[in-house]
Amino acid sequence: MTAGNDQPSSRAPRSLLGSIRDVLFESQAPTALDTPRAAAVPESPPTATEVEAARAVLHAAVDSQLGPGIREFSLQTEALSDVLPDAALRLRAALRVLALKGTTPEHLVVEIEHALGILAAQGQAFAAKLRERREAEVANQRTSREQCAAEIADAERAIARLQTELDAQRQAIAGCQARGEQERHESEASLDELGAREIGFERALHELQDEYLNLKAQLARESL
Repeated sequence: MTAGNDQPSSRAPRSLLGSIRDVLFESQAPTALDTPRAAAVPESPPTATEVEAARAVLHAAVDSQLGPGIREFSLQTEALSDVLPDAALRLRAALRVLALKGTTPEHLVVEIEHALGILAAQGQAFAAKLRERREAEVANQRTSREQCAAEIADAERAIARLQTELDAQRQAIAGCQARGEQERHESEASLDELGAREIGFERALHELQDEYLNLKAQLARESL
């Protein structure tokens, strides 16, 4: 808060409210509301910008809801900051000033509890949003994994089909090569057989021609 007006303070509301509670209840045992909760340790610490952004949101939620007693109390503590450097003495003096104006510690307690309730509601709302975001991220991851698994299964089935087709084509190639080799052997055997027949025919032809030529020559001599 700024001294001299009723505008909300720019200080952290939780720190101010906690300090007031410490003074009002310094002789009492801590309650469940006073017991600090263990904060979840993030994988990476927040940046200063993120902390300031969260602080601004909390200020906006709490400052507008602070009661007049707490605002006056803050004004008094700020006005006494120069003459009473000790925070505990300054807070007690501010309480005495407020008591003269009719504002009792019990009234401040009510306003503090109201402000703390607002902070608790903000914490619950923020936790709910984080829970929804986490659940959405988990659902997205699950959907992504399922989609990836389906795509992999389709690809594996396609590979299996292609492998079957490749095996069939390899078998076709091997069969064609075997038939070609067999036909080559059969063709070579046929050519060898034809060659042998050709040689035998030419030999028989020459022999028969020679016989007829010899006979012709003999006949020609006899006719002389």
